[in-house]
Amino acid sequence: MITIISGTNRKGSNSLKVSKTYQNLLKNKGLESQVMDLAELSGDFITNMYGNHTDEVEELIKTYVTDVSSFVFVIPEYNGTYTGAVKMFMDGISPSKFNNKNSILVGIASGRAGNIMGLDQFTTVLNHLKMEVLSNKVLLSQVDKLIGENDELNEKSILKIINNQLESMIDIFNLK
Repeated sequence: MITIISGTNRKGSNSLKVSKTYQNLLKNKGLESQVMDLAELSGDFITNMYGNHTDEVEELIKTYVTDVSSFVFVIPEYNGTYTGAVKMFMDGISPSKFNNKNSILVGIASGRAGNIMGLDQFTTVLNHLKMEVLSNKVLLSQVDKLIGENDELNEKSILKIINNQLESMIDIFNLK
């Protein structure tokens, strides 16, 4: 199982739209995935993030973190880095739950750098958690112009870049 993290707590975000595109592409490759929308985190997660998790939070962690082998992090740029929602999510879960798992990173931005600085910083966090991070990162600049009326990425050149990243992930992390 692959968990795709939509890395913002903003409802109806471009991150969620890109995450769903990744989910559809993974499905087309015969891989099972699920989207974790950080906008859906309950107040219990924030209130009880250090040790006293509710049953609902424990089930969320089991479903989206413990029982998966790989992650796709879709992370928008906020103030030149990654979002507080991603930081809170990662901090609220025991680091051991992430150890020895695989990840790929997707940076999105309304501007022109595709959140390259945020992905660099987040790579350091994932390495600290003993996660493998694929070096092939996708940077989507001016993401609002890349999303079509169907709320998915439609541009063939972008889909080719994403498919190359997914093929690398499948090969390197031996997912088939």
